[in-house]
Amino acid sequence: MITVISVMSVMAQRTITGKVSAVEEPEGIPGVNIKIKDSSIGTVTNLEGEYSLVVPDDTQFLIFSFVGFKSKEVALTNSSTLNVVLDLDVKLLNEVVIVGYGTQERREITGSVASIKSEAIENLMSPSFESQFAGRAPGVQVTTPSGVLGQRPIIRIRGVNSISSNANPLIVIDGVPVLDSDRSAIVDSNPLANINPADISSYEVLKDGSASAIYGSRAANGVILITTKRGSTGKAKVSYNTSLGVNKEINRFELLTGDQFVSIANEKRTNAGQSPLAVLGTNTDWQDMVFRAGFTQQHNLSISGGSDATKYFFSLGFTDQESSIISNDLSRYSFRANLNHSVSNRVRLGTSLSYSFTEIVGLNVGPGFLSGVIYNATRSLPNVPIYDSENIAFDGFNVTPNGSTTGFGNNLAGPDNNISNIGFVIQNNEYRNRVHRMMGNAFAEVDLLQGLTAKTQIGVDITLANDFRSLDPRHGDGRGSNGDVYMGYSPASRWNWQNTLNYQTVFANDHSLNITAGLEYQFSKFYNFFGQGSDLSDSFYRKNNLISGSFNDQFTGGGYTERGFDSYFGRFNYSYQGKYLASFTLRNDGISDLAAGNKRGTFYGGSIGWRLSAENFFNSDLISDLKMRASFAEVGNTEIGSFAAFGGYSPVLGGAGAGIGYDRIANNQLQWETSRKLNIGLDMNIGAVTISADYFKNNINGLILEAPTIPSLGVPKNKINQNVGSMTNSGLELRVMSKVLENESFSWNTDFNITFISNKVNSLVQPLSSAYNRTVEGKSIAQLYGYQWAGVNTANGNPMYYSGEGIVQFNLEQDIDGKNQKTWRAYDPENPANISVLGDFPTRDFLGNTLPKWQGGWSNSFKFGQFDAEIFTRFSGGNYIMNESLRGLLGQGFSNNHVSILNRWTESGQVTDIPKLFTATDQDMWQNSASNSRFIEKGDFVRIQNIIVGYTLPAELLASAFDGMITNARFFAQVQNPFLFTGYSGLDPEANQYSSQLQFGVDYNVAPIVRTYSVGLNVGF
Repeated sequence: MITVISVMSVMAQRTITGKVSAVEEPEGIPGVNIKIKDSSIGTVTNLEGEYSLVVPDDTQFLIFSFVGFKSKEVALTNSSTLNVVLDLDVKLLNEVVIVGYGTQERREITGSVASIKSEAIENLMSPSFESQFAGRAPGVQVTTPSGVLGQRPIIRIRGVNSISSNANPLIVIDGVPVLDSDRSAIVDSNPLANINPADISSYEVLKDGSASAIYGSRAANGVILITTKRGSTGKAKVSYNTSLGVNKEINRFELLTGDQFVSIANEKRTNAGQSPLAVLGTNTDWQDMVFRAGFTQQHNLSISGGSDATKYFFSLGFTDQESSIISNDLSRYSFRANLNHSVSNRVRLGTSLSYSFTEIVGLNVGPGFLSGVIYNATRSLPNVPIYDSENIAFDGFNVTPNGSTTGFGNNLAGPDNNISNIGFVIQNNEYRNRVHRMMGNAFAEVDLLQGLTAKTQIGVDITLANDFRSLDPRHGDGRGSNGDVYMGYSPASRWNWQNTLNYQTVFANDHSLNITAGLEYQFSKFYNFFGQGSDLSDSFYRKNNLISGSFNDQFTGGGYTERGFDSYFGRFNYSYQGKYLASFTLRNDGISDLAAGNKRGTFYGGSIGWRLSAENFFNSDLISDLKMRASFAEVGNTEIGSFAAFGGYSPVLGGAGAGIGYDRIANNQLQWETSRKLNIGLDMNIGAVTISADYFKNNINGLILEAPTIPSLGVPKNKINQNVGSMTNSGLELRVMSKVLENESFSWNTDFNITFISNKVNSLVQPLSSAYNRTVEGKSIAQLYGYQWAGVNTANGNPMYYSGEGIVQFNLEQDIDGKNQKTWRAYDPENPANISVLGDFPTRDFLGNTLPKWQGGWSNSFKFGQFDAEIFTRFSGGNYIMNESLRGLLGQGFSNNHVSILNRWTESGQVTDIPKLFTATDQDMWQNSASNSRFIEKGDFVRIQNIIVGYTLPAELLASAFDGMITNARFFAQVQNPFLFTGYSGLDPEANQYSSQLQFGVDYNVAPIVRTYSVGLNVGF
């Protein structure tokens, strides 16, 4: 009887097979849930959107559901094949996001992941994609420190997460962690500028520990996942995008004219009892010599398409940008080929390959260098001409006959420090970096069982970088060495091999599992070599290459570093009825930079979520979705330096010849830095408004610092690296998105985000100081530290500073004994003219925080008929900036000044913030050795980042005019950085000379940020 019943039961079943697709995804949708109605029996589609399900013979309906699409109930027929086409649910678009080693539905994510639309970035004129991240996502701070092309933007995800190690996030492109170190020794050369933004499909930023824990020891600074575009089933589609524009400096320094300079320069000297030097001549603005309207263009051509089995995407790109600074250019040629091929229903292959050639032409941008472009253009004498047509020996530039400095003009002396003629320098010196970069990966996927997929992927990243610098022997930087040629070669390579198993299933109707396990190996090599020659036999030989026999002084050098890395990891995602969510990650990493006992570390992360809106008791017509989530993880930072735990020797050149010397002591107990990250979040939809809020706290422990040792131990530099520091970042993030208005003719979408963040250093070995900053326990990292300005003595024009609780003044006048004793004197507010009492030297104090306390962005996009527009605004504040540029421009030497020096003190009783002019008193007047509160200003700003207006040609017009050959066409015009609202008196509140964690917030002769006007066309065939 049992046998008969079993046979009858088997005979009463049948197998249904088919494919689930959509108009937008005709090749198939993976991961679609398929269930028998009113039953727990179900399955999911594979990566090709195909499925197979055994159903009882009396089954009448199947239910198909997937995030981003409307659920569909389909009646069964007598056929055993059932293909289903799902419809997009416009309320849930973009709900599937890329996560580490896989994908996940947005509504089931329990960590903090920010998505940035590639469409908002790819048409913008920028050297690299990450410069446009600023303000686009909460918790992501991006600072473009100057207008120099090639300089890398500073990216911080949820604050500064290290004191002495690398604080940049991990960049992963198509699943492969890429090299991101600058390989040039002579110009700023951002490695991310080698990547064409037009090839990128999506950006995901993993911010909290749970989201990034899958990357373990590399996740402390956050992770940015980049996915490039791929083909889809259908006929070939050709796209061409182009933009043409102009780069202009956003602002200029307000300097003295030639006539004003003569008056001020002579007053400095006569006040000091010296004879005048300046004589009326021309009125020259040397900034006209270094700034220009730089032409910029970009062109991108792509073709994509494919069959059910093979899909392809190919692209060519060309970018040519001229900075607003003469001689600073960037050009990039790029090619990409992405292929996917299904060998069968169970086996898939794919590859991504890109090549780029990038050339950056730079110049000397040193903030205090005599040929530094901004320093020179702002200090050169404005009463002398730039050119001298009769001076053939120096190509028609105004240069002294011996080539030592700029010509004097009518003056009795040349500029301070023998400043060179910046026009000659720019025209004759060369700084160039060229980079060939190849990135690629190949993968194979196999469906081993229903829901179980194995994948192997190997990726490579090869950078071939070379430098060339040539300095003219006649004038400027090359004069002292009679010409100089430098060439460098700095290749780097990395291979990365990943193997993963992924299992997805739905059981008992309500339980969903997504399990990933994998192992990863990585090996990187870094080389550098340079050759240099000076004292050239003839300038003819320095133009193109380092040529043997053309120079007397020869120098060579180089280095080599390698790093190995291996990992074993797993992730477990669970969902019950889509309302109770959990995710757990475990990863074990090993790295070659640490000693044997500490090479390996285990990192973990866990998160939970509760979708209240899915509960039966939740009944709201206003709130359509409500999810609460929390996470905690411990991750690491491996960017601690090559072979950081090992001691060793270094080459030494001594009187007896070449040898070796003890260089660094080993610390076998050294480990990587670790971060324990807590996140509590809330996601909800209220009507047409989507809200996401997060509170985060990141406790960073084991920060590597140089701990001092007693000299008798014989430790090199009397310091040893130890894990002895700790720091905390905490804050709040809020994002609000809404479709404000939508009807047949007009729509308005808005997207607003803001982040509040604080930083506190908890433990150090000792205070860490630089020229402008100081880091101590109990305060934020890199506080501005220096002298407290007390104003100008109205009685005599002396500069005044605080010394302890009192005020002291620096005496600029002759003392009572008739001698010119310029010393510190006590200040008596009851008798300000009294300078008879000696005073102490000014004392230093903390003057302000350099890290913003709040930041964010606000995007508003509009559509009106065929027109579209976007206004994107950024804001930031709560930080302070040391305006070193202004301090230098108020110098007391024989060089040009800022126009505000006209407000100097000239008579008793005058109230001003510029002391009496007195030549050669810069150090005492302005305390140049440290920060000065006189020049510290708030960094708050609101910036209109982009304004874009576009027009899309009607489809009917294209069909009739071009017979359907052109499928879409859009014209657009845009301006980047059009408006800036700030109280900061410098060129730009984001200008920053330094990018390290310990020295920050200093505007020191920084090239102004660029404003770009451009027009463009997007067309499809």
